Amino acid sequence: MRRQVKLRPISPRTADELAGFFRDVSYTLTDVRLGEAVPPIKVDRVPGDLNTKDGAERKALFITAILPVVLEVNQRVLADREQLLYLRDKIATVPTRVTLTERIWLEDLADRYDTEIEKFDELVRRVDIVPPSMAIAQGGVESGWGTSFAARNGNALFGQIQSVGRHSVSVPWKPGAGMPQPFTDVGEATDAYITNLNTHPAYAGFRAERAAMRARGEHPEGYRLIGTLLRYSERGQGYVQFVRQIMRENELGDFDKARLSSF
Repeated sequence: MRRQVKLRPISPRTADELAGFFRDVSYTLTDVRLGEAVPPIKVDRVPGDLNTKDGAERKALFITAILPVVLEVNQRVLADREQLLYLRDKIATVPTRVTLTERIWLEDLADRYDTEIEKFDELVRRVDIVPPSMAIAQGGVESGWGTSFAARNGNALFGQIQSVGRHSVSVPWKPGAGMPQPFTDVGEATDAYITNLNTHPAYAGFRAERAAMRARGEHPEGYRLIGTLLRYSERGQGYVQFVRQIMRENELGDFDKARLSSF
């Protein structure tokens, strides 16, 4: 089983305090781009005064804060994927050796990913990561780099809020629609965003293209995969082009293979 890195939560009250946390652990995006691992710190919420910083500093703080959170969610998804692939092979070769505990785990996984346990290929398509470049770019666009009302008041960074329902993980939020139901923290919002992409029927094309990349031996690449999310926004292709522009301008593709350190 893949080793899970445990992140230390931090709750900065201001943007300056957030920047100070990063300095204390020598965490810079430049170092990550040079191959250094990402320190295991998790920002619970984006400070409410990010809008007081200029555009470049605001973006840098947002990206630095969100990257380890995305990596944490992705490592949990990868651990589930690893176990799923192991059980798929075990069922195909020695089905009588599958334990009751393993069957229960598999049933729970299929339930969480809103598909049937017998549909192994579909489950494998769903249980996979979202590239950090894509998550960061969409979070930046949807939340105004952490300055939107929904981000400041509900940790909703991805244009979503929680909704009621066993399998319904998020719904769009629009100004004037009332107070969004808040996420507990940025991690919960990120988990909901990734779960949404991995389960919602509108994003089947995203999952199919990601699976095709895996089949070719490629690592999922955000710049290409964002092209499948025409239904994420009413702007359609215009939205995709804008998110790709954000990825290029901020060189977010550099983070698609980033990894967490264990200090």
